[in-house]
Amino acid sequence: MTLHIRQLAGKNSHHIIEATFKAFARALRQATEYDARRHGTIPSSKGVLSRS
Repeated sequence: MTLHIRQLAGKNSHHIIEATFKAFARALRQATEYDARRHGTIPSSKGVLSRS
């Protein structure tokens, strides 16, 4: 996984890093949590999983 973070504002390095980690954690949680609406479907944006 590659992560690119852009600092768009802020001067206090502690608060910048704190906000960066919080935003990343929220995005990671949203991307990996179970979604009951997708029950019974293939967990892929293309609808298929393969070992190619």
